[in-house]
Amino acid sequence: MSRIASRHAVTQCVAGLRPAAAGRFPSALALRRLLLLVLAMVCVLPARAADSDAQPAQPKAFSSIDEATRAAAAAREESDRIKRQYEMDAAECMHKFFANSCVEKARVERNEGVTRADAARREAELYIRREQARQRHQKRDQENAERDARAAERTARKADDAASRQPSTPEAPPAHVDSGASAVVTPPPRPARDVDDPQVRAQNRANFERKQAEAREYAEKQAKQREEAEGKRARRRAQREEEAARLRAREQEVRSGLSASQR
Repeated sequence: MSRIASRHAVTQCVAGLRPAAAGRFPSALALRRLLLLVLAMVCVLPARAADSDAQPAQPKAFSSIDEATRAAAAAREESDRIKRQYEMDAAECMHKFFANSCVEKARVERNEGVTRADAARREAELYIRREQARQRHQKRDQENAERDARAAERTARKADDAASRQPSTPEAPPAHVDSGASAVVTPPPRPARDVDDPQVRAQNRANFERKQAEAREYAEKQAKQREEAEGKRARRRAQREEEAARLRAREQEVRSGLSASQR
């Protein structure tokens, strides 16, 4: 609803409530004016409320986080501007005759403007949070897919390397059968294993020695830490004992002084 329409509604409302014989009570002119002003405010506020309910704000669609960030910053600046404007309007209302009604009107306008600005800011911040969450989930899914692909590639490479290192099994020679004796079957040779490879044995030996060195280093580190902790505990114990000795000596001096004074 426009301002002209609201003024027309106020005029109709006031005209309908105006007394027919205004000239009969000239002494109550100021009271009638005040009553008309109150009735005008009562008519205007429902009209504005109906106007705001009839035209709800449509949610704004953002295309990027940067745009939403700029919109949120602009909404915060607009809210601050409206609050500053209210302070100036309220100060100006103090110089008017109907100061309370003027301040109330400025307060209503401030609340409406701040509510709209805050709604726009919350909408932009909600979009930012949802978009950031979507990007995090997308990045996590992409990392998981890449990790699975690398794992599958490593598995396939290990299988190919194992197949290329494994020698072909030689064919078993035909079994020699002596005449007049039972047939003797020669067992096939044992297939080559990884541990039979000198490089594999050297690598295993190196890994074993490295683990042994790491174990010794860890044990030495633990022993050093235990020794340092024991030294700290001993120093603290010595400090406590020294402090207790000083307190006992001081207490003994006090008792001696009291005994000497009593004598």
